[in-house]
Amino acid sequence: MRKPLAVVDIPVPDPAAPLYDRVATQIPHIAEKVLEAFFAGSATYRQLPHQLVDREITEAVTRHLQVFLHALREQRPPAPEELDMQIATAVRRAQQGVPLDIVLSTYHVAATVGWEAMAAVAEPEEVPDLLATVPALLRYLSIAVPAVAGSYLAEQQALHAERREAGRALVAALLTGREAEPLAERIGLELSGHHVVVAVRVEAPSVADGADARLAVHGLVRRLRAELPKHALSALDHDGGTVLLPTTEDGLDQELEDSANLVRALHTAAGTGLIGGIAGAESREDIPAAARQAADIAELAQRLGRQPGAYVLDDVLLEYQLCRPGPGRKRLARVMDRLSEHPDLVHTLRTFINSDHNRHRTADELHLHRNTLNYRLRRVAELTGYNPADPTDIRLLSASLIVHDLRS
Repeated sequence: MRKPLAVVDIPVPDPAAPLYDRVATQIPHIAEKVLEAFFAGSATYRQLPHQLVDREITEAVTRHLQVFLHALREQRPPAPEELDMQIATAVRRAQQGVPLDIVLSTYHVAATVGWEAMAAVAEPEEVPDLLATVPALLRYLSIAVPAVAGSYLAEQQALHAERREAGRALVAALLTGREAEPLAERIGLELSGHHVVVAVRVEAPSVADGADARLAVHGLVRRLRAELPKHALSALDHDGGTVLLPTTEDGLDQELEDSANLVRALHTAAGTGLIGGIAGAESREDIPAAARQAADIAELAQRLGRQPGAYVLDDVLLEYQLCRPGPGRKRLARVMDRLSEHPDLVHTLRTFINSDHNRHRTADELHLHRNTLNYRLRRVAELTGYNPADPTDIRLLSASLIVHDLRS
């Protein structure tokens, strides 16, 4: 039978222990060894400026070791004010783009290197004093690491919010043809000459009884933003907005294809109806016109009751042209105005057109007798002057019905 392990009695730290005095004199040397371990294990830290390493990081590591020794000797956790320098350093790492996992890993590197350095100078009779540092070290990390992580994340959120607002301002400048270079420099972006513009229209999310509508809206916006590729510039809100996808002349066609997939991903993420109008801009100056076209396409698809998804100009080409102001549109509108007092005839005509001019299918769809359907179609011809049975006239009636739908 295996013998139980002996209980290790870890003593309380002795404030006057000579081991801690010797370690205090070794802090500059230990800090150097910690820095060496940082650079050996992290390419991110190796890329930082040398003057930053020589001054700020060395001072931060030294401060860490000093605070730990003070807290160890006084048998207490570190006070909040003692962590001010560490927190300030973590905030600057967030500003410099050093990932959080690398920032936090340095604390464990420093703890490991520091404890090993302490063990290296401990005499055999000082083993109890060495063991006493273990719980204190774990307690120190349990307080310092969450404090640093919280400050880092708060700064990162502030930076993301600032970048998002700068991005929205950049999108607004590009969409209106204003000077955009200074805004692009603020977020470290090199502007492209070619873009795909996606105009997004989103139906309001359904909210269960008693649920918080604001949370539903915020959740919708977060889900939409999460689907955007990294190179996208966006100004999205709960009812939609605009996405700019920078690309190159050679990559424009591929980006147009990819943008359709993006709209489908946005629709899935939204969990509600979403339509995206897509247009390409072959120069920065073309972005405002492309944005207007994309918005018109999305609006047309939505007003015509099209299914959620991505639409380009070819998908609504006839409707797009018919909604342009002009004498032709006015004359087309007057044709359907003659049926304004007969909604049953408008509905019959619409069903006839949607049934590919098949009278049998139309009658079944409307649950009408064939003679009743024939009578209604004759009345359409009498009132409008255009016969639904004539191939030329039915095209004009279809166009007039589209104008009618767009007006209403």
